[in-house]
Amino acid sequence: MTTHRRVRTRLLASAVPMLLAGGTTLVTGAARADEDETITRLAPVMVEARQWTEDVRRTPGTVELLTPEDQAGPLADGLAGIARRSPNVLIEQSSVQTRVVMRGMTVANTALQDPLGFTVNDVALPHGAVQAPRLPDPGTMEILKGPQGSLYGRNTEAGLIRTGTADPDWQPAAEARAILGFEDGADGWSPAWTISGRVSGAIAPDKAAASLALRAEQARGPGLNLADGADDGASTDRLTVSGGLTLLPDDDTDISLKSVVERADLGKQRLRFLTGPYATPRHVTNYDAASWDDTVTAIQSLRIDHRAGPVDVTAITGWTHYTRDFRMDLDGTPLPTLPTLSSHKDDTVSQELRIASPDDGARLRWLAGLYGYVSRTDLDFRIGTPRVARETSIDQTGIAGFGQAEYGLTQDLRVTLGARVERIDQSGRMRLTNSAGSSTFDADITDTTLLPKISLAWDVAPETMLHASYARGYLPGGYNYGNATGSDSLTYGAEHSWTAEAGVKTALFAGRVLADLTLFHTTSTDRQILDLEPGGVTTISNAAEARIYGAELALDGRIDEVWGWFATGGLQKAEATSYRTTVNRGGTLVPVDYSGNRLPMAAEATWSAGLRYDQGGPAGGDGWFGLIAANGSGPYYFDGANSLSQDAFALADAALGYRFGTIEISLQASNIFDRNVYARAVGVPLGQLVEDGTGREVSLQVKASW
Repeated sequence: MTTHRRVRTRLLASAVPMLLAGGTTLVTGAARADEDETITRLAPVMVEARQWTEDVRRTPGTVELLTPEDQAGPLADGLAGIARRSPNVLIEQSSVQTRVVMRGMTVANTALQDPLGFTVNDVALPHGAVQAPRLPDPGTMEILKGPQGSLYGRNTEAGLIRTGTADPDWQPAAEARAILGFEDGADGWSPAWTISGRVSGAIAPDKAAASLALRAEQARGPGLNLADGADDGASTDRLTVSGGLTLLPDDDTDISLKSVVERADLGKQRLRFLTGPYATPRHVTNYDAASWDDTVTAIQSLRIDHRAGPVDVTAITGWTHYTRDFRMDLDGTPLPTLPTLSSHKDDTVSQELRIASPDDGARLRWLAGLYGYVSRTDLDFRIGTPRVARETSIDQTGIAGFGQAEYGLTQDLRVTLGARVERIDQSGRMRLTNSAGSSTFDADITDTTLLPKISLAWDVAPETMLHASYARGYLPGGYNYGNATGSDSLTYGAEHSWTAEAGVKTALFAGRVLADLTLFHTTSTDRQILDLEPGGVTTISNAAEARIYGAELALDGRIDEVWGWFATGGLQKAEATSYRTTVNRGGTLVPVDYSGNRLPMAAEATWSAGLRYDQGGPAGGDGWFGLIAANGSGPYYFDGANSLSQDAFALADAALGYRFGTIEISLQASNIFDRNVYARAVGVPLGQLVEDGTGREVSLQVKASW
């Protein structure tokens, strides 16, 4: 019994065990020059970046990979593992929001949508990375850079992160992992622990297989609060459960049902004053009110793959549920102010249906599909002293048709044309209550967008491919739920961009080194930015334009059977070519021109490098293994005014372990030299508020598999 999806599953499953910490698949092969000489070559890795299975080396675009170990180990630290290996990427994991800034593209702080898409088990997350769970049994993560709208639609203007849980095994399998760690903080070393486990196997031979996994995490956090002496104001308490079921009802049909549910309770006493009368040292806060952030996220996915004669049919049904309740002492001082309160709930149901040509090796490959979704979002946001309350409800529907075709013009030259037509209708209603009374207003948004893409791939040599692409991206309009005062300030429109990319993918030194070099250029219009207007009204308008261009280089290599290495580097210039707004200076609104300023969280240079050792070789046999790695960034700004900045930094990580049989023990350390990289910075009348990033951590990990 072999269907198209089963071939895809076996290819991915066979690649994953051979992935080491650097994220590249490794195999051993015979030398071409001498039959007795053994060399290690970098093997093909199969991806679905373009919604069909292909070697990542033949994908005409930038696709980077993170292995399951990259995402699950102590050095992962949530999404931070992406920045450790992906050039021109910065991560904000703060008490206010979670965002991945890719190639200088980000969004206004209070926006519900993100220009970087995020999917889990083929289901799009409406709120992007902020909604993403920590998967207990992750599969390989694909990081797609540049607009992906022709295939994936809204919220993929900057790119897309595709991840998901591992498929159930057909043979009995189990794994357990325990991590005990300590983080250097304001009150000494604070403890943290994580346990995870997974069981999997067939429940009906050749017909059904299932898996169940869980992950639990607790950390006291590095903070100390002066107001009450509490040392758990930055605590983490997270539990994630995932389950999978694979059914094979006949030779031509695969059914996959996956579920991920996560509950997270996080302390929000993390912001402190860096300057001004309430300035405190690193990790020391001064909150006079309890602050927390409680979330629940659930992602359900049903995927059916069926070979129907001359075509392959894929249907994906998704449901996402997300709630977030937080309370925060927003002023960060002991002053008697009311805490900020927020309650956020979102439910989204989606359906995708696509058909594709079944022959991966045909001169003409194509796919076409339809996608639709319905969502309901409710927000209750209360801020200020005296209290201002905004209750917002947003109903949203979207429908899209898309297609893609790749044609071999010659044996070595391929062209791909793709396009998507998408329509989104939104209806929002707000009830505003303040000291002056109460009012209700509403507004509708309709976005209809055409998202074309063209790409070329030229195999100039057996192991060298040149590629180029040109694509349109967009970020839909939305609602100013945090600051609107009437229907005029309630909504803002979509932003649009065009991105050109060109690069080369090649294998060097008889396949021991893989090299990717990419150049990109993006022009963005109608950018969504915050504006201050008379009367203290804050609006989100489409009043800015930007230009972003740069280069990225990624190298991954193998020295011999036990030694490997990687290195990445990114250069970019991300600037606002037109940006005029209004700011509050001493109680007076002043027009300013930020044209020419650098975009927020867009460092001009990023880099990483690492050396891997595994005595057990590519197969992961018994013996010592280890990793020494570093990553860094040039300086960057947190705001469009370029007044709040992060200095250049370099972070060092290391791991050393021993593997014997099915047991693996390792000691790991991150941010070895305890470099403070701010997660967030904002200017307020009393000074600069900052949130300290993760400090030095050491941990012991024990992993067992059966």
